Amino acid sequence: MVKPEYLYHGSRKRLDLLTPTQGIGHGANDNECGIYAVSDRDLAVPFAISYRPLSEEAVFSVETSERPPRILLQDTGIDWEQVGYVYKVSSETFEKIDSEQWLSRVPVRPLATEEIKPEAYREWIVYASRSS
Repeated sequence: MVKPEYLYHGSRKRLDLLTPTQGIGHGANDNECGIYAVSDRDLAVPFAISYRPLSEEAVFSVETSERPPRILLQDTGIDWEQVGYVYKVSSETFEKIDSEQWLSRVPVRPLATEEIKPEAYREWIVYASRSS
């Protein structure tokens, strides 16, 4: 696979420099210390939205098998007024770690910043009921 020239990183924070942080996730590659990015801008959008857990069982996940991706929420609310950001970055320092994700272990300066308003992505959101 050819490395794309640009990748995309979603964040709830407005930043001038992206710095490595400890990942917290459920997949084998979701717990690395670094900057996560994806080659498809739409896959970065869910990570720019601010979520609020509504219970101890709160779950946020992204279904990536379709486009646009589905944002799956269980016992989780959204801060509709909070703007987030998608950063376009050079892929130069990133390595591919799974089918969707790339990781940089060094700071990266964004080439472009796009404001994300959650309301524009309301149709991507699916509220899942708790399984028993």
